Amino acid sequence: MLSDDDRPLANYIAVVLAGGEGRRMGRNKLLLDISARPMIRHVVETVRGVIETVIVVTGYQKERVEEALARTPVTFVDSPVAEGPQAAIGRGLAQARLLGQGGCEGVVLCIGDQPRLTEREIVGLIERYRGGDRSKALVPTREGRRGYPVIMPFDFDAGAVDLLSDSVVTDYPCRVAAFPTRNPVYDSSLDTPEDFRSFFAISEQP
Repeated sequence: MLSDDDRPLANYIAVVLAGGEGRRMGRNKLLLDISARPMIRHVVETVRGVIETVIVVTGYQKERVEEALARTPVTFVDSPVAEGPQAAIGRGLAQARLLGQGGCEGVVLCIGDQPRLTEREIVGLIERYRGGDRSKALVPTREGRRGYPVIMPFDFDAGAVDLLSDSVVTDYPCRVAAFPTRNPVYDSSLDTPEDFRSFFAISEQP
């Protein structure tokens, strides 16, 4: 069990995807305010509460995303939007391999539009990974839906696996394992204006 004294972890690296256009939201959702901070800053600061080294993969409006994370100790990697999310993952993991030489146990792949994510979910994922088959990526699943973050071995070949696929666990059983959970945070993300309004409705409940 990870205690507060164990954090932030130096032997894991986080990659946060922050390069999408947010078409269903109608704007760059990562810049929307959550608790008086841009969403991407809110998510990255949560991740940094557990993991010391964080890589942020930018793309769309990269200058604005970098500005939203000003003075936050992260490493930025740019991935052109036209090349797609798989390329963004590949660039993020390549940077992780550069930074993690000499003692990285795993890479945690996060998405920037998951403001319900807390340190509890990240710690829970890492603990489950540590106690299982660490040769495979581990994907949270809830009621048949896949979630995030995803954790994988440092040397995981993401080019051979579509980590963003909804059916990633069943498509790649030799490379990916499921982490069944009842926690709704793992499969939460804000994709549409309705999602955004619902987030605040839930947050304001007594």
